Amino acid sequence: MQFPLPLALLFFISFSNALFANRVSDGVKNQDSIKIEQYLTKSRTYYTVKTDSAIYFSDKALQLSIKSNNQKLIINSQIECFYNYSVSRDLTNAKEVIDEAKSIAYIINDSLSIGRVHSCLGYYYVLASKYDSAIIQYNKSLEICEAIKNNKNKINNLIGLGEIYYERGDLELALSKYVEALKFEEVKYDNDTRLSLLINMANIYSDENQRKKAISYYNQAMEIAIELKDDDTLSVLYNNLAIIYQNDSDYNKALLFYEKSLDIDKKANNKADIALCLNNIGENYFKMGNTDKAIVFLRESLSTNRQLHLETEIIYNLETLTQVHLSLGNFNQAYKYLEEGISLTKKLKTKGKRSDLLKLLAEYYNKTGKYQKAYSSMIAYNSLKDSIQQKSRTEKIVELQTQFDSEKKEKENEILRVKNQFTQEKLEQEKMRAKYLYIFSFLALAVILLIIILFRSKIKINNQIKIINGKLEDSNSKLKIMNATKDKFFSIIAHDLRSPFNAILGFSELIKSEVEKGKNLELIEEYNANINESANSLFTLLENLLQWANDQRGILEFTPTQINLYELIQSNLALFKLKAADKSIKLFSDIQPNTVAFGDINMVNTIIRNLISNALKFTDENGEIFLSSVLDGDFIHLSVKDNGIGISKNNQDKLFRLDCNFTTNGTKEETGSGLGLILCKEFVKKNGGEIWVESEENKGSKFIFSLKSA
Repeated sequence: MQFPLPLALLFFISFSNALFANRVSDGVKNQDSIKIEQYLTKSRTYYTVKTDSAIYFSDKALQLSIKSNNQKLIINSQIECFYNYSVSRDLTNAKEVIDEAKSIAYIINDSLSIGRVHSCLGYYYVLASKYDSAIIQYNKSLEICEAIKNNKNKINNLIGLGEIYYERGDLELALSKYVEALKFEEVKYDNDTRLSLLINMANIYSDENQRKKAISYYNQAMEIAIELKDDDTLSVLYNNLAIIYQNDSDYNKALLFYEKSLDIDKKANNKADIALCLNNIGENYFKMGNTDKAIVFLRESLSTNRQLHLETEIIYNLETLTQVHLSLGNFNQAYKYLEEGISLTKKLKTKGKRSDLLKLLAEYYNKTGKYQKAYSSMIAYNSLKDSIQQKSRTEKIVELQTQFDSEKKEKENEILRVKNQFTQEKLEQEKMRAKYLYIFSFLALAVILLIIILFRSKIKINNQIKIINGKLEDSNSKLKIMNATKDKFFSIIAHDLRSPFNAILGFSELIKSEVEKGKNLELIEEYNANINESANSLFTLLENLLQWANDQRGILEFTPTQINLYELIQSNLALFKLKAADKSIKLFSDIQPNTVAFGDINMVNTIIRNLISNALKFTDENGEIFLSSVLDGDFIHLSVKDNGIGISKNNQDKLFRLDCNFTTNGTKEETGSGLGLILCKEFVKKNGGEIWVESEENKGSKFIFSLKSA
């Protein structure tokens, strides 16, 4: 798990430098303004080591600014107060003071102040884990900085945006912001800002497993941090170097660097960084196999992050705790952490971490025997993962790094760049052509070698190939059935379930509209009837879908017993009585009370129900449906005959098949999925019988199936 350098440290260092650089030009240099500058300087001295003192001096500066009635100095002091409150995690006072600064900035219509205030608001929303709002504020500030050519604040806005995209897992976009910030000449002479950018870029390369580049950038950052005597940043560097060693499975060395980082954080009483380090130590112990120590450190980190309301860090805690408890078989505790973590990722819209937690959820369901839920969770995980990784992140990062190096070289020697531009581009093209040629040649050689190997193998083991081909054909047939099953399943979910839902929702809205307009009971009754019809259709489809899914999974119980077909038919005719009356269709049966078959009553009931439902669907108004039975040796042939629209010979061949997605609308545009007949065939087969159809177009259809006689 890789963390960026904390926003509360790096972003504030560089941003406050930009703010401080602007103060000298703000306001008249009288005695009050000099005193205010002194207070602000003292505040900045204390802000990372003793926040209470920093708040005290920034408040003194604010009170004196108000007394002097200098609006720009008031804004400067309010911004200083804002950052001191932010460092101490007092977000309530931070928001209050920056809102006051925003009001004053717009009243005096000072673009510089407005831009700075929007940057502060962006930083506030980052701390509050409201990243969408933060992006809006940073972009507003960027527009203003661009208009007034304020590169210092523009750099800090880019850093802030980079931090957000890093937190969201969009490493390409994060790196692009850092590269854009490094283009500015001002960064070369600002060690604090350069330090933050070097570390964050190192973090990205570390995440992408480009360890050499990561270590190179960390070493550059280390030199600057030592020069600045910046213990807080050294703590972060120790932490991130420990992560690299941890990823290389050098856990003891990783633990050594984590402890160095934790010592610095404890001396500074920086609770957020302490929580981060505790989490990493817990994760390290977990990978070492010491789950007891892992849980102790992880719980302490989680408790601290909850106190600080750091929701992003809480997600990391919950993820690792879930992994630990899953490994120990503590499934209830693991699920508790998972549920909270997924809820937070949805709230914060952090797709990357939600993807990780969905994968853990699938693992949880799999370990607890809930395989259907495990399957659903894996589908959700893969879908989310695909949306995140549509393009290769590594290629984007390499491309952006090349762009940065090229633009840096252009600034250092503009004349040489112009002279060599065409040559350089041509060389790059030649390199790409050569690269593609090498790849193509390698692939061609590999194909040739493969053909030779296969040809020789065919000569040597021809008999074995015949056996293998037979097995492959069998596997291919099974695979086609599985693919057809999958396609049918998703077709029903994507299309057939949607129609009844749309009908229910649409008529519900119409009922609501009619109720609001008045008491048009007849129209409401008609809409309600439509809703009832759609709900019944949906229920039938879902029931068929559930039974079919259970049958495919092999968990549908088959319990054959004696079945009184007369009673079963009569109960189904009663069930469809109202539906038949709706189309004025007459239902007849000549099945005698003593007609008894042997089979699974639930499956036979499903077969009869689906065949009657189909007959009603494809029979015109005033039509007839006739149910009959014939004893044929050891079998009873049951038939459902209608005088409806019939089925063409060509379409009859498409019935009962998964690989033919054949469905037609009924005489009143009733929709169907084709699943009912497939289910009928499966259940008839399980009961040892057969099913077939006799039909002519415009003359009706007769579906016959056989059951063992009791």
